[in-house]
Amino acid sequence: MNRIDFTSIVGTTEVWTVTNVDNWPHNFHVHDAQFQIVDINGTPPPPELDGWKDTVYTPPGQQLRLVLRFSRYTDPTAPYMYHCHMLMHEDQGMMGQFVVVEPGAQAAQTISSSADISGMESMPNFEGMHH
Repeated sequence: MNRIDFTSIVGTTEVWTVTNVDNWPHNFHVHDAQFQIVDINGTPPPPELDGWKDTVYTPPGQQLRLVLRFSRYTDPTAPYMYHCHMLMHEDQGMMGQFVVVEPGAQAAQTISSSADISGMESMPNFEGMHH
């Protein structure tokens, strides 16, 4: 993949909104980060979804808000991925890429205007950044 979909700044906490607009379930996975589920369709998650995750099951039509913090390795040339962890979807390239950089730095590659992640078009949709 010759694109970067977005850039995250090391040391920041981000809230991502992940929406499954497909009729298929997805197991949403993020590299280099663990996250907590803020809510599912606006409702707090059930106790079994409490705690840190790197993958979350996302049924069709559901919207999840996730909070992530990027606090480690930075490199404007080496992207991390977010993708569906279902093998068929991985094989079809349902994924995006992001880099984690130091404050003031930029990605070495061009940031894409639209990611090719069919079924997960709204992913990730930044609701806001918090420090």
